[in-house]
Amino acid sequence: MATYTKPALNPQTFEELIQRLKQDEQERRRAIGIVQSDGVLAFGDEYFALTDKQRDQLVEVTSDSEQAFRWKALISQGLADGIPISIIPTDRESSIDISIHTGDVDIDIHIECPI
Repeated sequence: MATYTKPALNPQTFEELIQRLKQDEQERRRAIGIVQSDGVLAFGDEYFALTDKQRDQLVEVTSDSEQAFRWKALISQGLADGIPISIIPTDRESSIDISIHTGDVDIDIHIECPI
């Protein structure tokens, strides 16, 4: 029996999934059913190994019932109609390290923030 490791969610693996779903009608209908009945997070969990940050972001954007409905509608309609769907990364992390050493005082500061 072969084992299958889910890929990490990134723009390339998402595009590969969309292309695969376009070619496999039965799997596409199954994916649409997952989105419509269980939501976008369940869809992500089904096809990808989500990071904690990705999971938190999906929970956040679908926590409001109106937003959850909107995401379900957009993704399921896009899959059903073959509308191009892609992930465009917008968050990039930047880190800054500052070290100050004067006399008897040493201060080290580490800042991480999205660009």
